[in-house]
Amino acid sequence: MAAYQLAQEALAGEFAARWAEVLAAVEARQVAASLTELEAEWSAAIRESAAASHALSAAFYRLVRALETGRVIGGPGYRPNSSLGSLWADFNQATGKRTGSGPREVLPVDTRNPFPAADLAREARRVEETFRQEVTARVEKHERERAGRQGSAALDDPELIAWEREFLDSLKTGSTGAGGMLVQDAGRTMIHTALQDDPGAIGYYRKTDSSPCYFCALMAARGAVYKSKRTAAFGAHPHCHCQAVPIFSRRYRLPAENEMFARMWREFGGGSLADWRTHYTKT
Repeated sequence: MAAYQLAQEALAGEFAARWAEVLAAVEARQVAASLTELEAEWSAAIRESAAASHALSAAFYRLVRALETGRVIGGPGYRPNSSLGSLWADFNQATGKRTGSGPREVLPVDTRNPFPAADLAREARRVEETFRQEVTARVEKHERERAGRQGSAALDDPELIAWEREFLDSLKTGSTGAGGMLVQDAGRTMIHTALQDDPGAIGYYRKTDSSPCYFCALMAARGAVYKSKRTAAFGAHPHCHCQAVPIFSRRYRLPAENEMFARMWREFGGGSLADWRTHYTKT
């Protein structure tokens, strides 16, 4: 559903806006001395948006499941006497938009809870590791390069100023993309884990944005991916807005984009990932 994808993108955007404000308040020469404070701001921004991503995915999963099976799943967020109308209301609240509505007849309940509890320790480690890679390592490299420039230019030298600005832009781009991935991964991981433990689920397909990269287009070309331990991973990347849409019936219909990418893959005829990238960008 487009509304779900857009809502997840909006959560990544909320993180990006908050993180941009933090970086805008720090000059290039102050970043190294501000790493502790920056990491605290980074972690808090991701944690808040990731929690919303997780809740949004649960509402989406429960709604899609009910629409396809006529039954509501239990677990966190379940309300007694749920109907399609109440599930739509929950989803609308999570997206912040009126995306649909349904009847008020009470649905039969599958009491199994497939939704995983948030692994806060694991998530904190991943956030810390990503900050170290995308911020700390970049800053340390920049500081070493700055030391080599000391004495070669005045502080107001235009070339030095441009170099510092380029560093901040690069830092913002890399850390924003990685942080946005962590935000949306909270929801993507929730859906993947839930469908693995839900007898009513049969798999998922990859819903891309309007202009996916060659890798995402290839993954979307696979169409439906039926659940197994081997297919549990999604393979998102920084600045990726693809989402996993769970499938609960063999009567599902893939989006037109998936069919188009599948047709492109058939026309490609096989080869390396690099060959596919060249074919995709030329098509």
